[in-house]
Amino acid sequence: MFGKQRNNDPLPLLFHGINGNMGNMYLFTADGLFVSTLFHDIRVRPNWSAPVAMRNMDVTDVSLHDENFWPSMTQTPDGKVFVVDGGRSSLVRVDGLGTLKRLPDQKLTVTTDDLDQARDWFARAELSRQKTRGTGILNVPLRAAAPVVDGKLNDWPVTSEWAMIDRRGTKANFDSNSRPYDTGASLCIVGDRLFAAWRTTEKDLLNNSGETPGALFKTGGCLDLMLQTDTDQRLLVTLVKGQPRAVLYRANVPGTTQPVAFSSPWRTINIDVVEDVTAQVAFATDKAGNYEISVPLATLHWAPQSGDIVRADIGVLRGSGGQTTQRVYWSNKATAITADVPSEAELTPKLWGQWKVQ
Repeated sequence: MFGKQRNNDPLPLLFHGINGNMGNMYLFTADGLFVSTLFHDIRVRPNWSAPVAMRNMDVTDVSLHDENFWPSMTQTPDGKVFVVDGGRSSLVRVDGLGTLKRLPDQKLTVTTDDLDQARDWFARAELSRQKTRGTGILNVPLRAAAPVVDGKLNDWPVTSEWAMIDRRGTKANFDSNSRPYDTGASLCIVGDRLFAAWRTTEKDLLNNSGETPGALFKTGGCLDLMLQTDTDQRLLVTLVKGQPRAVLYRANVPGTTQPVAFSSPWRTINIDVVEDVTAQVAFATDKAGNYEISVPLATLHWAPQSGDIVRADIGVLRGSGGQTTQRVYWSNKATAITADVPSEAELTPKLWGQWKVQ
């Protein structure tokens, strides 16, 4: 940690330097605010391999290479900041930090209208992304033979279309089980039931405490299916103490007199019907990361015909320690919020893709 007492500053502005693994360093204020990156990731900038060392040469646009261990940073009495880079033991002066200063304490007022505008911005940004990439259409075939709901996906035809939900991340270089997500889903209709399969690399995806039975989306992992039929609705399927649990949420049901409220300090939304449909949903997993369900079309209030196109989405919730930490979907990517109950309960069909029955 280092900092410099400057005129008109009641306290010095302190900094932390954190070493990255790919040849760069990160600079933060002691308050945790990001300041700058020193050097660059070796995968996007050239390695520092200057044939001649010149005093005051600019090394802004190079990388120190990966595994550049034990660099150090210090500040001299005159306020200048220096880095000993680690691998070459070169002395590098860091310029420009003297322009930084702490902002005075001030009151920041955030209104409900501000939060509404922020929420609307995310929706507009997602619609723009979808417009650029094209609205997704996922084919849902009408099949004669039903897959066995056993968690084994070998009886899903090779012609099945898989919706890509999540393929982020990178495989670790060595000595680690870290690997990218590879999460997809496929659907079909056989007779009077909808079948869905999720293909993942996460055998413990559906850990869910279930402590709030009507809000499984808050307490861990789930399989998530959203569908617009006679109303906007959502089916969540998970495991609670090793046993399947399925809850259906239906947004606007005529005649409802006691909707279920989902609230946070700044707003409340209502879902007209929150129904436990566990007995109606068949569920299985191969315990290696693959999952299957089937559900009666009548439960979803859906009577699909060949050629029908409906608004819908499919995804997963991930969780840890009894709380949901991530929401990821095939179509709607504006789902980063996991700390606001109404945002997590809300159904936004304008951001869903389309399922085409054929």
